[in-house]
Amino acid sequence: METKILRFILGIFFIIFAFIIVTSSFYTVESGEQVIIERLGEKVKLVKDAGIKFKIPIIDRIIKVQTEALRTIQYGYIATEKPTTKKTATYEDVAEEAIILTKGSYLINVEAMIQYKILDAADYIYNVDDQLGTIRLAFESVLRRNVQNKDLDDALLNKERISSEVLPELVKKTKSYGLGIEIKSLKIQNITVPSNVKAAYDDVNNAINEKTELLDKANRYKNEKLPGARAKAYKLIQDAEAYKAEKVSQAKGDVENFVQVYEKYKVAKDITKTRLYLETMEKILTKVKNKYIIDSSNDNVIKYLPINPKSITPVKEAQ
Repeated sequence: METKILRFILGIFFIIFAFIIVTSSFYTVESGEQVIIERLGEKVKLVKDAGIKFKIPIIDRIIKVQTEALRTIQYGYIATEKPTTKKTATYEDVAEEAIILTKGSYLINVEAMIQYKILDAADYIYNVDDQLGTIRLAFESVLRRNVQNKDLDDALLNKERISSEVLPELVKKTKSYGLGIEIKSLKIQNITVPSNVKAAYDDVNNAINEKTELLDKANRYKNEKLPGARAKAYKLIQDAEAYKAEKVSQAKGDVENFVQVYEKYKVAKDITKTRLYLETMEKILTKVKNKYIIDSSNDNVIKYLPINPKSITPVKEAQ
């Protein structure tokens, strides 16, 4: 009787053991996941195809990794509460991580979000010890190298451009680490000035705005006055050119006239001399108001005849 009971118990144990062996010999690979097979602690196989697969029971261990899931890394902040239907998510800044130096050693806070998928589960699990930390450090390295060459205003106003510049560098760097991931998106959400230096930044920004306003005002004044000044200068130049042309023409005429007179003078010196004298006297006397004719005879009495038209009284006709 005892033998039968013992056999029955052993049979039950055998059935249970056989069930465990059979059930542990097979596993399922779902769509959107990869399975790593470890044998005695060592990786022996990576299974990517979906379906029911076989493994050595007890000795082999499986590690399932979701590869279609979109994973998110937050940089410069953390979510303290997840969003619900009744309220939005709440976040907390991570100041020691967010602070970056720009060109000129100005401080800024950068908050970013990285999203990625796993391409190769084995590379992701075995090539680095801290996957999230490695991705975070790779992003920080690329970001710092990019921002340190930008002016403060450039960094504050161009977060989208910085995101587009950093993304390909981050992809290249994570590939060099053999992380087995694909970076799907990188979004720099906020770039701000730290609160402890914001007041000083605002003062500088106000001064820059005031300078810009004064420069605009000066340019408007220049644009108003410059056309008039240019027109006036142009007119002066034109007047000067006209005066120059007039004087040159007059000088040429005088020279030609002198040459003609000189030619005549060489032919008849006395006649030409007398004619020049008379022409000169004609020009002079027409400008003189009072004219007198003086007799230059040798007697001691000076005789002169006034010929000023104003001193002549007209004679009335006899009635």
